[in-house]
Amino acid sequence: MTQREIIIECASKMFVTQGVKAVRMDDIAQALSISKRTLYELFGDKEELLYQSLLHFLVEGQRRRNEQSRSVENSLEVMLLCLRDMIAYAPVSSRIRTNLKRFYPSVFERLENDAHANSQSDLRHWVKDCVASGYFTTTADSELVIRVLQDSVQGIMLVDKLDTADSVHLVSRITYAIVIFIRGLCTISGIEVIDRCFDKYFGNIPSIDTL
Repeated sequence: MTQREIIIECASKMFVTQGVKAVRMDDIAQALSISKRTLYELFGDKEELLYQSLLHFLVEGQRRRNEQSRSVENSLEVMLLCLRDMIAYAPVSSRIRTNLKRFYPSVFERLENDAHANSQSDLRHWVKDCVASGYFTTTADSELVIRVLQDSVQGIMLVDKLDTADSVHLVSRITYAIVIFIRGLCTISGIEVIDRCFDKYFGNIPSIDTL
């Protein structure tokens, strides 16, 4: 790994676990035993390092899901496994998005565009594969599915900020909203997969500390 890659990996973990506002350039430099000047020479300012670090977090999530899905039996199960991973990270993702929007709006906008592009591409691929494999009805429209899923998750996260529910309740609400919606798209074969896999993937969603 290059020095730049080592810094991004370390900073990514720090921003995700400690908070995007709390972590200072001094903290990252100290953690890596390098000078703060080196950070500024490589990234220019904290916002650029923050963007690159959280982009790394997004890319690593996609890589992790691809790795997990290699041994999965069918396209619908791949979709369920990947959605499970996304749901497990929903609380930390919500916290990061909230703080970015408040303290670093320009970074928030850049990452939102990247995240939406990646998630839409994945969802579009999964829906088309499930239709082709006979797990979703032929009336399942990939663009509408993407919009409904994203609107549902964002709506649940917004409500979560207005009440006192903890992250477990947030995960439960997102899980049921997504799974019930996907089940409604299924053929009989698809419903059988959902029923068989629900406990396997959603019965006990772990926190990110145990993934």
